[in-house]
Amino acid sequence: MLFKLANDLSELLPLAFSDFTRFQKREKHLEELLSGHLFDVLFEGAPLLAFHQERSYQPEGDIYSLNCAGELVIFELKVATASDDALDQLFRYAQRAGQWQYPEIDRKFRAYPKQTYGNCDIAKAHQDAFGLTEPLKPEDFNRTQHLVVVGSAADAGLVRAVEFWKRKNLPIDFCPYRIFEINGEPYFEFFAKPYDAHTNPGQMKGVLFDTCRTYYPNGLKWMIEKRRVSAFGDRKDAVNSLSKGDVVFYSHVGVGLVAAARITGNRVKSDSATGTDELYWEVQFLSPVPTQFDPVPRSMSFARVKEVTGKNFFWARIQKVPYLTAEEAENLSTELSKCLADEKESVTE
Repeated sequence: MLFKLANDLSELLPLAFSDFTRFQKREKHLEELLSGHLFDVLFEGAPLLAFHQERSYQPEGDIYSLNCAGELVIFELKVATASDDALDQLFRYAQRAGQWQYPEIDRKFRAYPKQTYGNCDIAKAHQDAFGLTEPLKPEDFNRTQHLVVVGSAADAGLVRAVEFWKRKNLPIDFCPYRIFEINGEPYFEFFAKPYDAHTNPGQMKGVLFDTCRTYYPNGLKWMIEKRRVSAFGDRKDAVNSLSKGDVVFYSHVGVGLVAAARITGNRVKSDSATGTDELYWEVQFLSPVPTQFDPVPRSMSFARVKEVTGKNFFWARIQKVPYLTAEEAENLSTELSKCLADEKESVTE
């Protein structure tokens, strides 16, 4: 719930909220909104790999995804108050999807219009997304199914229904949402399970940021020489997730972390000198600056990054999630500098 504080901070004044019907929006609108953000910002600490969405006139759940263990997570969305039998169809979808074997999941993934992994199977995409040392075996996919209902926080009947089935040990959960209008502007509030934990966007954070090596092989050299962190082309807007004061770690695919820098610029800037659209922040380096780019610069392996941070990252995105706290970013920056210095000494010797 969102409250307005009295001027002297002594009183809580609850704000009225609504749902998507207030704006004449249907469930498909909520589906598109969540499918674009559910697997990073909204579920920051537990990303999911989407591979299928509901098609018109097909008896399907709204969003199908996989967690790090290869378990199936099915989302059913309700924009407003649902009927008493709202969960019946979800159970039918889960029963059908629970029988999917690997070839069926892979087929749906390859046909998914939002997937950005090129012509690879879902086992390889899943491995890359979650930074696994090796892909899951086909038989490891879809061993277990989880159901998530997303609906209006005001739908008490739906909440009671979900709680009833949870007491029956059914793997189902409810994630409520609310829409507030403040000074004429809409705000979306979402509650991720098991608790609502997100990095505070108003505080400094650490972000593992991809160097776009796959599509722009010279991108890292360009960024290092220009003292910037950049994103290019149709993925350039990824830099908008960063802020002044953030610590960015340059993540070079197939190699590891190659540098750390703090954002010093006051705003995002643009540049077309590379022959493609580029948005960037100016930075100051905190670690040894790479001087060798061919074949690859010195690095800290991704396995070591996981050891230092104790986190599993969603590697498929330009800005890897979860984000790091200020303390975690400082610790990783220190360890990265040690790692790069040690590697330089070993090469010299």
